[in-house]
Amino acid sequence: MLKILGASILLLGATSIAAANQQVEANQVTAQPKLKVCVIEGIPDSSQYQIKKHIKAAKGTYGSVVEVYPRFVERAHQVGGNVVINYHASQRFGFWPWRVVRPVVWGTAVKWNTPVDCKKIGGVEI
Repeated sequence: MLKILGASILLLGATSIAAANQQVEANQVTAQPKLKVCVIEGIPDSSQYQIKKHIKAAKGTYGSVVEVYPRFVERAHQVGGNVVINYHASQRFGFWPWRVVRPVVWGTAVKWNTPVDCKKIGGVEI
């Protein structure tokens, strides 16, 4: 009886360790690097990039433009861009202008022809 109880405890412990290892492996697989994009306020020489699409991200209610950045960066990558030119971010009036001001970020997603050094091309990485 004691042998069966000891074997059961050993088996239970091994199962718990295996389950914990699987959870750690699953977390490592699903963890993705944080996406970033270089934003430039102006419009640089057009020979340096290929235009992908005009993009915009906004929040429905009050907040900071910083709250909209993750969605904006994701959208830039979805359309194949790694730099956003003609970048603007501000608070805009919504449908009911006298009550709601919301953060809006917009620009044109482009694919830079060479490896991007954001500071060198006059941008800021978000």
